[in-house]
Amino acid sequence: MKSIKSEGGQALIIFALAAIGIFGIVALAIDGSVKFSDRRHAQNAADTAALAGALALVNGQTTEVDGVPIWKLDALDRALDNGYDDNHVSNEVWVYRCHEIDVTSPVDCGPYTGNPDYVQAVITSTVNTYFARILGINETVNTVHAVTYAKKRGPFYDGNLIVALNPDPCSGGNGNVQLGGSSTVTLTGGGAFVNSGGSDCGMEHGGSCPTIDGGSIGSPGDGNINLDGCPGVPAPSTNQPPYPFPPEMPEEPEECDVSHAGSFSSNSSTQTTTLSPGRFNEFPPKSGGGVTVYDNMIMNPGIYCVNDVVKLIDQHLILTGHDVTIYIRAGYDMDIQGGTITLDAPDTGPYAGYLIIIDSDFTGTVPDCHINGDSSNTYIGTIFAPYCDLIINGGNELTSYTSQIIGYTVAILGNAETELHYDINNSAKNQPKIGLMR
Repeated sequence: MKSIKSEGGQALIIFALAAIGIFGIVALAIDGSVKFSDRRHAQNAADTAALAGALALVNGQTTEVDGVPIWKLDALDRALDNGYDDNHVSNEVWVYRCHEIDVTSPVDCGPYTGNPDYVQAVITSTVNTYFARILGINETVNTVHAVTYAKKRGPFYDGNLIVALNPDPCSGGNGNVQLGGSSTVTLTGGGAFVNSGGSDCGMEHGGSCPTIDGGSIGSPGDGNINLDGCPGVPAPSTNQPPYPFPPEMPEEPEECDVSHAGSFSSNSSTQTTTLSPGRFNEFPPKSGGGVTVYDNMIMNPGIYCVNDVVKLIDQHLILTGHDVTIYIRAGYDMDIQGGTITLDAPDTGPYAGYLIIIDSDFTGTVPDCHINGDSSNTYIGTIFAPYCDLIINGGNELTSYTSQIIGYTVAILGNAETELHYDINNSAKNQPKIGLMR
């Protein structure tokens, strides 16, 4: 008689193997859901922490408490409110500005690295598993981060009188800021900044040494300030964070719309043409339809959107404008020379402090933008032409500007003294802004 062997043990083996698979599916469903839920919660916590820190930073909360600035404490408190207390066991929290990266952080600021206008919050969270332990997985880790833009209200470009935004070390073999000719350049209340970080052609003088009173000379890199032998010039402050390029541009004003045409009228008895703000295809507007443009032109307060090159060449022209902004649309440049010009920027409104704005659809070709001034001209307000090689020619007499000069490159030429004065009350200002970037 044959013996029959029991096969009951095989079923147990099959059941054991099936149980592992079942537990794996359950672990994926339950532990995976827990991990996903925690990740979403941690991301919300990082977003709100970064925004809280940015808001406090914009409001100037930089005073330190026990060595930690208040803006960072606000961000950490917001993370704590969401259950992330930085205990280094179940979670860790990092908060920092993107030019002061914490090397212990598991991620960096990406494209915003090195820029002080951005704040990053990073959270890692350890999640204990339930069913995945059977598979040898005791915990999972989530790492999330958020970057916010934080621009506080304050002096435009830190109150520097001259800023050359070209990020490249050299431009045509000349300095990105050139103090040429035999002119003497005096900067009062502000300094100069060269945005390039190379070893050559940052700032150089070909004539007299500049005088700087109340400002400094800065750049992102060593050795690109060629002012050796100039007495009284402060030592360059190198390795500063560069300004972003392309820069953030002001929004195009509504006056640029075709429905906001500017107008002008003339008075033969006073030999005066009065301009009203709006859009102009040419500036100064040419006479047409029997209307004569006289030598004396007065700009009423407001925004003037110009669709063609600003070119004032009439030596007899007297141009006066109070509380005005000239906005030159993309694709055009500027050439101001001759005449007697008195212009000042508005004190209030979205373009407060902006005297001239030159927009651009920058394609790599940088136009020359000229201002040929003399003692009969007065410019008060910021000249913002980040896509122009700005050339300021002071002529043969003392030329004085109460203006910031911000261009792609800046050259101050001439044979006499050129003075630039910084007055925060008559200059553009950074408007406070915060925003979640990623």
